[in-house]
Amino acid sequence: MTEFERLINHLLNQFLVYSQNSPLLFNSGIFLVLFLIFYGGYIFLYKNDLLRMAYVIVFSFFFYYKSSGGFVFLLGFSALFNYLSGFLIDSFQLKQNRKLTLWISILVNVGLLFYFKYTLFFLKNWNTITSQNIQLESIFLPIGISFFTFQAISYVVDVYKKEIPACRNILDFAFYLSFFPQLVAGPIVRAKDFLPQIRQKLEFDSVTLGWGLFWILKGLFKKAVLADYIAQYVDLIYSNEAGYTGFEHLLAMYGYTIQIYCDFSGYSDMAIGLALLMGYELCINFDRPYLATSITEFWRRWHISLSTWLRDYIYIPLGGNRHGILRMYLALMATMLIGGLWHGADWKFVFWGAMHGIGLVVHKIYLTLILEFRKNNTEKSTINEEIEINKIGFLKKTILPFTDNLFNSLKNSLGWLFTFHFVAFLWVFFRAESFEKAWFSIQKIFTATDFNYALPFWEIRPLFITMLFVGLFLHFSSKLSYKNLGNYFASLPFWAKAVCYLIVIQIILQTQSEGVQPFIYFQF
Repeated sequence: MTEFERLINHLLNQFLVYSQNSPLLFNSGIFLVLFLIFYGGYIFLYKNDLLRMAYVIVFSFFFYYKSSGGFVFLLGFSALFNYLSGFLIDSFQLKQNRKLTLWISILVNVGLLFYFKYTLFFLKNWNTITSQNIQLESIFLPIGISFFTFQAISYVVDVYKKEIPACRNILDFAFYLSFFPQLVAGPIVRAKDFLPQIRQKLEFDSVTLGWGLFWILKGLFKKAVLADYIAQYVDLIYSNEAGYTGFEHLLAMYGYTIQIYCDFSGYSDMAIGLALLMGYELCINFDRPYLATSITEFWRRWHISLSTWLRDYIYIPLGGNRHGILRMYLALMATMLIGGLWHGADWKFVFWGAMHGIGLVVHKIYLTLILEFRKNNTEKSTINEEIEINKIGFLKKTILPFTDNLFNSLKNSLGWLFTFHFVAFLWVFFRAESFEKAWFSIQKIFTATDFNYALPFWEIRPLFITMLFVGLFLHFSSKLSYKNLGNYFASLPFWAKAVCYLIVIQIILQTQSEGVQPFIYFQF
């Protein structure tokens, strides 16, 4: 074999053959080349519904093969099984047959997720409880199984509730479930939002394409520049917790708080941008979550597709707020425990979910007390008191609004400060290798933090601090700023857009560690 033939074989292996050590990632050069080849064919075929759908489905399954190898057959099974489940549910007239089919579908979907994701976790705990030593070989977790399983469950439930009709064409459902931009790490797309888009007439214009490229560029910068560089310091601290000071652990906590946001929202941004280039709209998955002034607001802004899924398919079916306060609190706790376990088969994730559940319950109690307090004060006020207040016009028009605004500003500031650090400290349980190491890190922060180390730290790691502030700046920037920037980018000529991409790629090359770093949420 000549040198040229060996080179061709090497390139074919890289582009066409799955490697467990290097799954296909949005932020890799291989994906960029494959997508450009795919997109050339897509532009040629997109006006023909059948050819477009078949073409995208084939590429989506190939993309999943490059991400998870032989488990592409699992995706195929899920598509076929849930298509048939939805079809049968929609066809049956008797409610008991519809309900039986629904539960069989849910049990099969959850059963597959349980086997791949939780078998070893529960077996380990069973061995601990019973003092047995049952052993199983390591079970590979297919990338994205948590995401496409939740999508499949939401589809069959919505068909059962008659919120959407079942797909009559298997290509429609396969397109929905396997759509590659959001297949392996979300957003979790609802069938009722996406299925109507599949057969709509696609129109491409320079503004839409420009916005698609802007979303991809923004996501690439968040992930490959900010998240991956910050990760280098965070990984250093959590690889040797005992070897670093409390201040360094504190900066690692703040670093991971920015890292996980930039990493996951970066993936979501790229998914939204890729979908836009193809003529489809995906839901916004993050809405500046660290601006939240309460834990309830945080979950309305963070991983929106998951939080709304948990609300609609777990919290509300468990009773929601329709059956009294106690039932509502129990439903909240159960929902967040399931949400925690969804993120990973480990007690640290269960604890993380439980703490967020407690935070939500405490906030609900706080809101209830505030409402009751205001109600009592209103009932106690008398006509004479209102007359007295009206006499003091100046007080009513100037002093009272000023004090109210001051109080609200103080309340929101304290609410933001508490919520941000509540979330940040709980992220430690996400990042640390074990529950015990997470506690060790938090104890170090509270007992061994010396802020006199701040200036020497800046002198040693100025780029890390700079990346933190850039991440915070991007996060706290207003929606209007993003809209104006996106519109400006979309209006640029093609050569200027290409220059922007080359600049970002050059920054990536200057800041990256060895190899392309996988997305954090791939493990979930």
